[in-house]
Amino acid sequence: MERNELRDLERRCIQEELPYCQAACPLKVDVRAFCAAMAERRFDEAKKVLSKAMSFPEILGRICDHPCEDACVLSKKGGAISLGKLERECLMRSGESKPPLRFPSTGKLVSIYGGGLSSITCAFELAKKRYGVKMVFEGDIPGGRLLSLPEEVLPEEILVKVWDVLEKTGAIRSSGVDPLKKGLQEGEVAYIGVDDPLWSDSLAVEDVDPVTYETSAKGVFGGGFVRNGKHSPVWEAADGKRAANSIDRFLQGASLTSGREREISLETKLFTPLDDVPSLPPSNDLVEEARRCIGCECRYCVRECVFLGKYKGYPKTYAREIYNNFAIVQGSRTANKKINSCALCGLCEILCPNDFPMAELCRSAREQMVDKDIMPPSVHEFALLDMDHANSPWAAGWRPGKRATRAVFFPGCQLGAAMPDQTQKLIEHLYGLFEGDMGLLLGCCGAPAWWSGRKKSVEEVVGNIGKTLESEGNPILILACSSCDEVFSKFLPHVPRVSVWQILLEKGLPDGKTQKSPLALHDPCTTRLNGDWQAAVRQILQTLGQEFEELDFGRERTRCCGYGGLQVMADPDLAKDGVRRRLSESENDFLAYCAMCRESLAGSGKRVLHLLDLLFPLPFEAGSTGFSKRQWNRKRLREKLLGPCGLSREPWEGLVITVPEDVREKLEERHILDSDIMYTLWQAQESGMFLISPEDTRLASSRRGNVTFWVEYRPEEDSFFIINAWSHRMTVELMS
Repeated sequence: MERNELRDLERRCIQEELPYCQAACPLKVDVRAFCAAMAERRFDEAKKVLSKAMSFPEILGRICDHPCEDACVLSKKGGAISLGKLERECLMRSGESKPPLRFPSTGKLVSIYGGGLSSITCAFELAKKRYGVKMVFEGDIPGGRLLSLPEEVLPEEILVKVWDVLEKTGAIRSSGVDPLKKGLQEGEVAYIGVDDPLWSDSLAVEDVDPVTYETSAKGVFGGGFVRNGKHSPVWEAADGKRAANSIDRFLQGASLTSGREREISLETKLFTPLDDVPSLPPSNDLVEEARRCIGCECRYCVRECVFLGKYKGYPKTYAREIYNNFAIVQGSRTANKKINSCALCGLCEILCPNDFPMAELCRSAREQMVDKDIMPPSVHEFALLDMDHANSPWAAGWRPGKRATRAVFFPGCQLGAAMPDQTQKLIEHLYGLFEGDMGLLLGCCGAPAWWSGRKKSVEEVVGNIGKTLESEGNPILILACSSCDEVFSKFLPHVPRVSVWQILLEKGLPDGKTQKSPLALHDPCTTRLNGDWQAAVRQILQTLGQEFEELDFGRERTRCCGYGGLQVMADPDLAKDGVRRRLSESENDFLAYCAMCRESLAGSGKRVLHLLDLLFPLPFEAGSTGFSKRQWNRKRLREKLLGPCGLSREPWEGLVITVPEDVREKLEERHILDSDIMYTLWQAQESGMFLISPEDTRLASSRRGNVTFWVEYRPEEDSFFIINAWSHRMTVELMS
């Protein structure tokens, strides 16, 4: 990823955008932090939050016109938070602010004309930046129009304390005439606050730059203007603070405009969904009122994705981590697991207002890891070997139509593996619909290679499929797996494709059998943008008379089953969390129309049917089929449909093993196949090398490819009883 690509991605993520209330505030008060402190009765902490943005919260907290309240999104959910009342409550319950520290002066002097809120704010901010401040105002204390406010609104003693604070920071009292009339001497800088009635005629709002607050006279700045026909205390304070920023830049010879977008702008790109936010009216108890704050942020994708939620960040931070992961020369690449754990399902991109492509970011990162030879070999190897098995002569093959090949059915590698008998019935039904003029192509589309970042491998797999189809004139390809459809859309876009569900609707459904109870319909994540597949399935269910439930996260917003992107290989616990979350969305039994969705969801103990269970009903088997049985099913189905492959069986395939259910679960979790166990037992028999325990159990080991297997077993009369099995990638070398 190039740096400019990273910047583009980071800009798409809006999590760091200001919340609506803070964006609307000219001073950018952190309202979320303020409400959080108030909700926990930490009133001094709440005042500190105000003090970070307000020069004098004791003044502004009492008279603020709170545009933040007008921007509160809870106005759509019972009523905006009473932020003005909360500010006043905070001042009543908090202690006095500590006096500011006085730092040595820079030697540069700024003249402040007027005593209004904008002027005293400008003076305070400049004094904090170590400038000398000379104030010009009428009366004993500054205040301008604030002095005319009722005592119960703003006690005069507050303004007395303010002047005391200013004097302690180094401000001095002076006299002077309008700098716009007399001009400034070399090196002089001045600010005119027109919110003081004595200076209100000195400047009009159009006389100053709206960003820099500089007038046409160099070195003279102004603020404190009436807005929309009325005085706005928060804007007066903001004018003074922003002008102080400009004066500081002016005196340092820096740009007056650079990098001030967030300071000046009142807009935000933040998106906060309110679907699950309850409507609650404002509370008279102001602590309870503070608790109504929902802490507006985006994180929509993080909230709805188990992968994004696990790592506690958000897409912008993940993009940075992935970028930095490739910059590491020495040390551990800690983002590797994160990159490989994404299901690549695309839900985050659908939910994001700016279409942040987290899936594509992770998938392309995997490609780079493979290209740079930094991809951990253990992450995807099992799935890739399973893909190789599905494309081996044992499981793959081709048969054209009897007279012509008007269409080719490609069931994919998992449908026949998980549901061989129903897949056979489906194929026979399709043969009848096409009167024998349908070809059959068994194998894998290469999705595991695509998901794992091995582009060359998927191109090789798809290339072989393409050659077969081309030899028949590129007939229409009938697909039962939406992952196959996704891969072919990228690598065989010229080949016409259609789902088997659309074909069945068009040409004829079998009789089928419905369930009495409604079924929660799960859409595969690879149909997210494929409405034709989704619509066909729903029409089939309606035609059958099967009642079904639409999930909140269905169709375009559907969730992944955990197999997509090989998430289950990289982080099986995360995949299980996703399955549990998905199944918790409904009390009904689930219905899937993707074989691996059915396998993944069914592995958690809930009853999950496949659409073929309705169309070609057989005695229902609960639970997941498992890796070993799926490979065996592929071989058996291939023999039934296309005949023997012509290869000799391996000598260990005749061994009979007994695997208890609890051990079977361990084998599935550890990705140990029955063939791995059989090979280990056969090798132990052939070599005579195994260990015997005092309990008369045996322990044998073998090395297959990159993996070492250990099997604990007990020989029986005609079989082997499996007690446990493990695998690892270490090799143990004997030293002489």
